[in-house]
Amino acid sequence: MKIHLRLNVERNSKFVRGIKRTREGIERYVLSDYSMKKLGKDTDEYELTIPFQTDEQLDKIVYDILQEASRIADMRHCFVEGGAHSVDDPDRQW
Repeated sequence: MKIHLRLNVERNSKFVRGIKRTREGIERYVLSDYSMKKLGKDTDEYELTIPFQTDEQLDKIVYDILQEASRIADMRHCFVEGGAHSVDDPDRQW
């Protein structure tokens, strides 16, 4: 299933640097496993292809992606805001 994912990376305080490296880490270690396609050069939107067998498995994969992205951002003193929805079924959101 194709998923449209939006991940906005922000820093916890004005003294923190590293938004770019945080985003690169998320792309490299999390999103690249799902045939990540960035939807623009300077955007925080991605298209992922996620293989699944059951709806529960798909929900778990999407929530794991969001949780892992949040963990990586937290390690660099940043946080992630975002969400995902299915390209084929716009009513399906996470």
